[in-house]
Amino acid sequence: MKMTKVVPFAMSALLLGSVAIAPTASANGGEAVVTNATQQDEQSPQVQPIFIKVAGTVENVEERDNATYYTTKDGENTNVFVVNKDTLIFDNTGKEVKLQKGDKVTAYTYANKPMLMIYPPQYNPEVIIVESQEMGSVTVDFFNEDLVNTDNSLKLNVGEETVVQSQLGKEVSVKDLAEQHLLVFYTITTRSIPAQTPPTKVIVLDAVAEEQGEVA
Repeated sequence: MKMTKVVPFAMSALLLGSVAIAPTASANGGEAVVTNATQQDEQSPQVQPIFIKVAGTVENVEERDNATYYTTKDGENTNVFVVNKDTLIFDNTGKEVKLQKGDKVTAYTYANKPMLMIYPPQYNPEVIIVESQEMGSVTVDFFNEDLVNTDNSLKLNVGEETVVQSQLGKEVSVKDLAEQHLLVFYTITTRSIPAQTPPTKVIVLDAVAEEQGEVA
């Protein structure tokens, strides 16, 4: 992947209000209810799921058909993640890692992607996040022209220390992040609605868009 750093913003603008430390790895697949400060007591419309989020612990690894099949367990639920060279695999801090038995993972797959009707369910995820002991949070979601995600819970304030990448290795900058599906890594947020964060790394998930002939 090619990397570039983007134009800085004043840190005072990045962290409005008091700062809250994000304690664990988490992510948003666009499944939450839309809320805002003036309508918290009113019933809000449901957001159409963008990503299916499936978590579990890797219990078995099998190589076949030019892919690696990772069987995971989450309580009584068994799922299989089919991983190939295009699957993005990171820990919750944004470091690229290799999946191993015993890893606690969360996989993100586009909700409209076709699935085989078999048991256990098989997913071909775009992103797999491995939970580490280090502090770091993750969001996988669509961000609008203001870099706010689908449930109005997170706004990105991209600064000079933010690493910006493309899944396809294209040259990208902050202006290329608007109205895109993004993989976002961050550690701190403000106590506002939406919460604001200066992300440490942002990756544009442009591989599927290109396959479908969409305009990036």
